[in-house]
Amino acid sequence: MIASPAGVARLVLALVVAALLASCASAGSAPWTYAPSSAVPSNAAPSSPSAVPQASASPTAQPTMAPMPSATPLGFTPGTKASPRMVAINTDDLLNFVPSVVPIAEGETVTFEVSNSGKATHEFKVGPMDAVMGDQASAPEIPEIAPGATESITYTFEGPGPFAFACHAPGHFEHNMVGYLPVNGPDVPLLGTKDAPRLIWISMDDHLSFTPTQVDIATGETITFLLTNTGVITHEFQVGPADKVAADEVDGTIVVEKDELDAGSVHTVTYTFDGAGPYAYACHEPGHYQAGMAGSITLTSP
Repeated sequence: MIASPAGVARLVLALVVAALLASCASAGSAPWTYAPSSAVPSNAAPSSPSAVPQASASPTAQPTMAPMPSATPLGFTPGTKASPRMVAINTDDLLNFVPSVVPIAEGETVTFEVSNSGKATHEFKVGPMDAVMGDQASAPEIPEIAPGATESITYTFEGPGPFAFACHAPGHFEHNMVGYLPVNGPDVPLLGTKDAPRLIWISMDDHLSFTPTQVDIATGETITFLLTNTGVITHEFQVGPADKVAADEVDGTIVVEKDELDAGSVHTVTYTFDGAGPYAYACHEPGHYQAGMAGSITLTSP
């Protein structure tokens, strides 16, 4: 049978295509190329991880907070009376609250869920610091938290404080079973005074380090350091002129100290920075300072 001219043309074209495919196969296949939105074929093995297009995760909306006067973000969403913020606190037989420092926003409502992991019965009183520390009836409380139990109490923090919580079961408050609630808000003075010191939270741990390791303090300002031990190793905290702190020259006036900071405990040191500086803080438990357990203080203009 004699093929028509059109048939011959189709045959020639097919032979040419086959030859080109064979040539590509012998020379090696070209690598895959993907558009940014293309999926990688399941049988494709990209030559490097960067060749794999990454799917964009759907962004999760995060709450945004207006900065407080210190320009430090809160790190939490303040609670309201309709929707209080939940804060879990544990009590134990070491007569500690964990956590013992809970930052709050001015005007917010917080529900404290207080658990007792020990065998001793505790209480939880919260409110203005004077009323709490003085065990006054005006400060609301959970009167009894039995071993293994969890009780709750809701409180709205009006004004700049200071606020605190404590346990006044026999002997517990005397053992310093207290906690502090530093306030962030527009009515909180930016500078601490001797009558109303500014609160700065310093924690220490088993890595022989302070958090933070540097703080800014205005010249002449009075600060109350809230000191928490989040580990199990005993620490101390001393603050004063940097050279005297480095030399461990504690005199109770120029360099002040709080020692025997045991696991989970919270203590306070109040200091007025009325000198020229530089100032520093450190732990001089054996080997701790040598391991770098120290912090610096930067004096700023009031």
